[in-house]
Amino acid sequence: MEQEQEVCDGNHNLDNYIYRFIHCTLCIREKPQNLSPRDYVHNEVGILENGDIQVWCIRHEKNVVIFDMQNKELLFDPDVDCGCEDE
Repeated sequence: MEQEQEVCDGNHNLDNYIYRFIHCTLCIREKPQNLSPRDYVHNEVGILENGDIQVWCIRHEKNVVIFDMQNKELLFDPDVDCGCEDE
């Protein structure tokens, strides 16, 4: 049975639902006090060949985290963690 392909009709909800941000810890440590993490951190996000998602710190040329989609795990660089603090 053939699956129905989703069609992009332009009716997308573009709200930001992020409740916890992931930043390069090295960037957060170096961040000038007059800047927010959003203004200072320089990350890129991409999809790997195996379907996992990677957050990469451009400033430090380091992996921040890989979202292992199959195993539902987070793989952090030992030198750069997510910078998350328990709330």
